[in-house]
Amino acid sequence: MSLNEFSLIFLGFVGLAIGFVGGMVGLVLGVIRLPLILGTEISASVTAGTNIGISMLGSITATFRHFRQNNIHLRIFLVMAITGATGAFLGSLLTKYVPEKFLLLIVGIIVSYEAVILFRNSKKNKHTDLQRNNPENKKRSVTREFLLGFGIGFLGGLVGLVLGSIRVPTMISILKMEPRVAIGTNLAASSVMGASGLVGHIIYGEVDYLTLSIMGSTAMVGAYLGARYTNRFSTERLISLIAIVLVIVAIFMFSRVFLE
Repeated sequence: MSLNEFSLIFLGFVGLAIGFVGGMVGLVLGVIRLPLILGTEISASVTAGTNIGISMLGSITATFRHFRQNNIHLRIFLVMAITGATGAFLGSLLTKYVPEKFLLLIVGIIVSYEAVILFRNSKKNKHTDLQRNNPENKKRSVTREFLLGFGIGFLGGLVGLVLGSIRVPTMISILKMEPRVAIGTNLAASSVMGASGLVGHIIYGEVDYLTLSIMGSTAMVGAYLGARYTNRFSTERLISLIAIVLVIVAIFMFSRVFLE
């Protein structure tokens, strides 16, 4: 077996493992996957395009499972998917013109902050489904969803990440969504935003289709299997689990900034 063949098999297993965790906590975890892909690619832009495509594929299968488990808020999905897809597409067109390390530093700080907030709230059962409990705030909520969706999508398109690591905690802390619903809704929105960002990279020929097919297929299997476990956790346990994964994501963010 050649080194290249071994690398592809390794990437397949990594795609499966990351997909499983991501499907369970609603994070596609592209920032963890990205440095591994970077080692096999000729440029950062090709890595970004390939990575966001894998994120899209994993999100799609997890979305199917979460839909069956009633974990998707339809209105929030539609608002954040449309605005996020627009932002991701525009951001992907500007990838080459923005200092990546600065953006990653900002994202890492945001993710770290969100992790701390979730840890603090992990013992407080104050997160309820917005659709059921806050109909009088619908107009205000849609405005928040619009701004969050576009802003996070745009930033994600710039760095080649879907950035569910920001979207999920903001859904829980700002939109006051039930964690399991935030997880399913984020993955549904991520699949649309990932597709939009991928189109931007395809236009510039910034996709490695071999890596995409291998890691993407295993990520789809892992994400679907992981999504089956979301509803088995209590609200407090689920929030704590998301916070732990966010800490890991932040570590990877900062390592890319300071160690590369």
